Amino acid sequence: MVGWAFAIAAQRALPQARVTVLEAKPIPDGNPDPLDTRASALNLASRSILTAWNAWPALEAQAGVIEQIHVSNQGRFGSSLLTPSDIGQSPLGYVVENHIIGRALKAIADGLGIELVAPAEVASLDSDGVAPRVTLSDGSSMVADLVIVADGNQSTLRSQLGVAVDRRQTGQCALVANVSFAGPQQHIAFERFTAEGPLALLPLTDAYAGQRRFNVVWSMAADRAQSMLSGDDAGFVAGLQRAFGWRLGAIIATGRRSAWILDRTQAREQVRRGFVVAGNAAHGLHPVAGQGLNLSLRDAATLGLVLAEAANNGASLSDPSVLQRYTALTDDDQALTVAATDLLSTLFERRGPALDLPRDAALIGLDMLSPLRRYIARRGTGLSIAPVWSGEEGL
Repeated sequence: MVGWAFAIAAQRALPQARVTVLEAKPIPDGNPDPLDTRASALNLASRSILTAWNAWPALEAQAGVIEQIHVSNQGRFGSSLLTPSDIGQSPLGYVVENHIIGRALKAIADGLGIELVAPAEVASLDSDGVAPRVTLSDGSSMVADLVIVADGNQSTLRSQLGVAVDRRQTGQCALVANVSFAGPQQHIAFERFTAEGPLALLPLTDAYAGQRRFNVVWSMAADRAQSMLSGDDAGFVAGLQRAFGWRLGAIIATGRRSAWILDRTQAREQVRRGFVVAGNAAHGLHPVAGQGLNLSLRDAATLGLVLAEAANNGASLSDPSVLQRYTALTDDDQALTVAATDLLSTLFERRGPALDLPRDAALIGLDMLSPLRRYIARRGTGLSIAPVWSGEEGL
């Protein structure tokens, strides 16, 4: 999804350019089981970007809507409810399955004439010549003015460029699954801080009559996640029910589970002459608050703005000063988003009564202090971020 986003932003900024996406895996077709899909949260800033790209109409009808966010701490008193009144807009955000986002972005890319090569395994990157060169595993190669590297948290291409990474091992994994409860969807997202780690239930569109479907993202110790992955559905459902509680009733169905390691990574450089490191290869965020894809969409839109300015000024797209303008425009947003998700991921860890009691009171205070609650809500929706990409040419 991040690769498509950067390709679309680049093509819109540079209509005469040839933009190619290299994807290591074949593009899947068909529709997955509704209980086996992965999903992403999209905030209001992302909706603005996707609307400018003409991708939002294809997503809106298939998006789960977040009208409220309920925040609680397992086994402790205190909770808070974020509502549209906190930001003066409704809804607070959306949840869309990844295969739907991918298809919508691919349709826009196809319409723009962006070339897709898949499967295409990149064997090496060459940054020593006049222009960046990408060599594929079949021996063929391509030369470009600019190469955007978006191959994930464990990026091998980032390593080939010699870009150092700050990595903090957390010992935790994110366990992901979809579950269903009986009854109609009420469009509430739940963020619950459990003894094992943050647990999010994000509302999806209903796939079956009389059932409300949620995407579960649950942070926990790696060995516990492995046990839940290898165990049966009944064991997973029982554990999730204990952690989440019964506010939605009993879990009546669950889909396939998957997990990924939650090591925090931050590339020390995101640009080199002719190269941009993007997405999780640039900044691996904790999934609490669902900000990863949203941050990458803002990064992509900002790069589009910078490339359009460079083209208008007759500057080379690989010029370090051009790419440094991109980092100058994204540094603050990235730093604040990383810091906020890091804080949330550890804020409600159990540390003993002396520290737990003030946090419980603070959670109640959040519900009572509307200015603080509004700030947190606006930050999550992306509305508090100065939209350097808001000009049409930047989108």
